[in-house]
Amino acid sequence: MIERFMNRIEGARLPALAVAAVAALLGGCAGRDTGANEPWDPIEGANRFVFSINRAVDIIAIRPIAVLYRDWMPPPAQRGLHNVLENLGEPVTAIAEVVQGTPGRAGTTLARFLVNSTIGIAGLFDVASAIGLPKTKEGFGNTIGYYAGVEPENGGFYIVLPMIGPSNARDGVGMAIDASIDPFSIVTFSISNTAGWIYAGARFGATVVDTRSRTLYALDDLERNSVDYYAALRSAYTQQRAEIIRQKRDRTGPRAELERRDKLALVR
Repeated sequence: MIERFMNRIEGARLPALAVAAVAALLGGCAGRDTGANEPWDPIEGANRFVFSINRAVDIIAIRPIAVLYRDWMPPPAQRGLHNVLENLGEPVTAIAEVVQGTPGRAGTTLARFLVNSTIGIAGLFDVASAIGLPKTKEGFGNTIGYYAGVEPENGGFYIVLPMIGPSNARDGVGMAIDASIDPFSIVTFSISNTAGWIYAGARFGATVVDTRSRTLYALDDLERNSVDYYAALRSAYTQQRAEIIRQKRDRTGPRAELERRDKLALVR
């Protein structure tokens, strides 16, 4: 079993390195920064086709399930499922934080994972936040955006992914890296492909229902008040992701560090 696990890890390193190389190429392509606020959508026709399929599946199945889940599942159970899903993402967040050059924050994230996985009963309860370990959520989409030398809105070409929804080249590559280094996926697939796919399917399904139930009002409002729902969602996604990356640069960039030191000097 140990040998199979190690082989799985070795096998996961190559995809991660390959995807990282692709990320570098994407960063080079995105270097032609036009300063445009509108997302670059060169495959809009294909994207609208996938968007229409996603929307049909959402109307027929996902949204009704999310509504039932929101209205009939007891709130403590909803919070518990959300906490479990967040806890499963902590190891990848810690790795991303190390790559971003914040090992202290990564240590806090790992401490959160250990506390919630044990005292919090596999993450059902967010005990770590209650004892002063703040939660952060990171991935390699954020990491690429943090290091890319272009404006945060420039994430490469826009793409709509089947069953996932809005994305772009930067975040698509980031998701691929996240999946390739996720320790839970590595462990389950090292046991057997069947176990790996069952785990991946169950986690993806739970994430879809949890996320959709939390975005019901926002997406309904966006659709109701937009002439072109596709374009409105594309713009909203691009702005939201850009704001996350912009805040990250402001908090951890050289200017932010200088401002922090100036404030400390004034206090002293």
